[in-house]
Amino acid sequence: MKIGVNLWIWGSPFRTDEHLELIPQIKAWGGEVIELATEDDAEIDTRAVRQALDGEGMSASVIGVFGSVRDLSHPDAAVRQNGIDYAKRSVDTCAEIGATIFSGAVAGVGGGELLLGDARQSRINQAAECLHELGDYSAQAGVQFVIEILNRYETNFLNTAAEARELINLVNHPAVGIHLDTFHMSHEEKNLGDAIRQADNKLMHFHGSASHRGTPGTGLVQWDDVATALRDINYDGYVVIESFNPRSPIGPLARFWRFFTESPETLAREGIAFLKGALLGEGEM
Repeated sequence: MKIGVNLWIWGSPFRTDEHLELIPQIKAWGGEVIELATEDDAEIDTRAVRQALDGEGMSASVIGVFGSVRDLSHPDAAVRQNGIDYAKRSVDTCAEIGATIFSGAVAGVGGGELLLGDARQSRINQAAECLHELGDYSAQAGVQFVIEILNRYETNFLNTAAEARELINLVNHPAVGIHLDTFHMSHEEKNLGDAIRQADNKLMHFHGSASHRGTPGTGLVQWDDVATALRDINYDGYVVIESFNPRSPIGPLARFWRFFTESPETLAREGIAFLKGALLGEGEM
C-alpha cells in the first residue's frame, strides 16, 4: 500500500502554480501519493505536474466531480453523455500526469427520490453500460476507473459496498472497480472490515479518512478492523486521506464548518504518520 493525501486538504480548485510546491513537502512527511481533482475551473499544467511527481518519485490519483449534470445512471441520454465526455477528459489528464487511478461518484449524486424495483434496475443498467465503455477507454490509457461510494446524504444511489459490488459485477470489466472511503462507510456499513471484504478484489482505491474527516486516528473508525480486512483481500493500492479546507470553495459543498487542526500541514503530516503505523506497521501510531 502507498499512503498519500488529497490536495483538497489545502484548497480548491487545483492550481499548478499554487499546489505544485506541496509535492516535495508531502514526500518529506512520508507520503507517496497525491490526489488532485479535475474540477471545471482547475488549472492543471500536466507536463509540470508529471515532472514534479517524477522528480520526487511520487504516484498520483485523480478524482472527478460529476454531480447530477454528469450522472452516468440518468434517464436522459444527454446527461449520461455529458458524464462520459467529462470522464474521458479526466482519464486523459490521468494519462498525461502519469496517474494510474481515476475516481468519481458517478451516479445519483444529489438525488432525492427513492429508487426501487424496475426504476433502480434501469439506473443500474444505464450506469453499467456507460462504465463498460469507460473501462475500455481507461484501459487503453493505462488507468483504472473506480466508482466512489458515498453516504446517503450525498447520493440516493450506491451507498454500500454490497451495492457497489452489484454494479461492478454487471459492468464486468477488469479496468473498472470500487473506491471505498472510511468516512462514508462509517455512515452506512454495519462493519467496515466486512464491507472491505465484500469489495474484495474489485477494491481498487481507498480513502483512509476519519469519521469526521479530521486527522485519521482521532475519530471513531476502527482502524484495526480496516487494516485486517485490507490484508485479508491483499489490497496493495493507494490509501489517500481526504479532507477539506473550510475556507476553500469546496469546503461548504463538503459541509465543512470548522477546522480540525491548526493547519492543513498538520492534518496531512499527522495523518500520514498515523496511517503508516495503523496500516503498514511503520513507526508509532
